[in-house]
Amino acid sequence: MSDTALPPEASQWLQTLRAFSATHRSAPLSGRDDLDALGDWQRRITGGLIIQFFEFLEKKAVDELAEDSTPIGERVFLLITDEPGAAAAQELMEMDSPLAICLLKEEWRRYVDDEQNNADEDFRLHYQFWSVWHQNVPEQWELELEVDTDYWVHEEGFALADGVGRGAQHLWAWDGEQMKIVEETMTSWVS
Repeated sequence: MSDTALPPEASQWLQTLRAFSATHRSAPLSGRDDLDALGDWQRRITGGLIIQFFEFLEKKAVDELAEDSTPIGERVFLLITDEPGAAAAQELMEMDSPLAICLLKEEWRRYVDDEQNNADEDFRLHYQFWSVWHQNVPEQWELELEVDTDYWVHEEGFALADGVGRGAQHLWAWDGEQMKIVEETMTSWVS
């Protein structure tokens, strides 16, 4: 992102998100030292993807990919994640940046579910990257899962503009000590 200030409408949108988060966040974001071993693995994996996304933005002509959109440097960067991802973000991003915000997935969901809020569905004011972990393994994956293993679905992706993005779901296994990829890209989409 550029070092210039955001246009007034994008800056106001960011301030509205910050105020919403401040009133709905029940506790400060977890840091690296607050995570258990599983959370630390998830933090490391999410952190690597955040770095890859920033490298992608630097290498690609993203404004050409989203040619009918407001330039990236004039929009808010929104990271949607969970506690391990927030810990990674604190290491990789300036958390009080005038150009970016990190929201927990529950905060973002609450924000967009309230019809009074501007979710910016056409991506005029923001672009986003998400990385979240959960254990809701879709039944349609038809996997033979081992009983004594914890399985985690990792959903990650980005949206640069309306109709310009990609996302994927990956299946990971946690054995109590480390995460191992079971199947990369169980599902994916590109637009």
